[in-house]
Amino acid sequence: FQSTTTMKKFLYLLLLLPLGLVSASCDDDNKVPDVGVQATLSGGVVDNNTIYVVQGEPLVIEQMQIVNHTGKDAAIGVVNYYIDGVGAGQSLVAPYRFEFFTDNLPVGNHVLTAEMPVYVVDYPICFGAFSFPLQIVEDASALPGEPETAIHHALIREK
Repeated sequence: FQSTTTMKKFLYLLLLLPLGLVSASCDDDNKVPDVGVQATLSGGVVDNNTIYVVQGEPLVIEQMQIVNHTGKDAAIGVVNYYIDGVGAGQSLVAPYRFEFFTDNLPVGNHVLTAEMPVYVVDYPICFGAFSFPLQIVEDASALPGEPETAIHHALIREK
C-alpha cells in the first residue's frame, strides 16, 4: 500500500468536511432576533454583578423566561446549569426552576453559568447564556447585604 500517506490525506479531508458544513449553515441573512432571556434568582445577594451565597444555603433560579420583542412565537429550550464549568443539572420545562445546593462548594470564588437554546419563528436557533461570578461565604456576616430576589438578563447570540 502506498496508501498510508493517501489514507492520512483522505482522513484529514474527511475531518475538515464538518467544518465546511458548519460555516455554510451560518448565513449572513440570518439575524439574531430581538429577544432576551431573564432569570429570577433568590437565596443570595447580588453586589457588583457577583452573587454571594452563604455556604450550605441554596441559591434558587425561581424562573427563566423569554422576553420577546419580535411579534413572533418564541420559546427557550432545556436550560443547562454549570458551576465552575461542571454540569450541575438541567431544567426541562417552564418555569425552569433549579436549586443549587452549596453544602459541598468550598468557600471562595466560583462561576455560575446557565445556557439554553432560544427558538423564534422565522429565525435561526440562537443561544442564550448567563455567566456570573459566584462567591460562597462562610456565614451571613460576610454577605454585602440581605438576601433578595434579583432579575438577570442573558446574552443572546447566534448558535
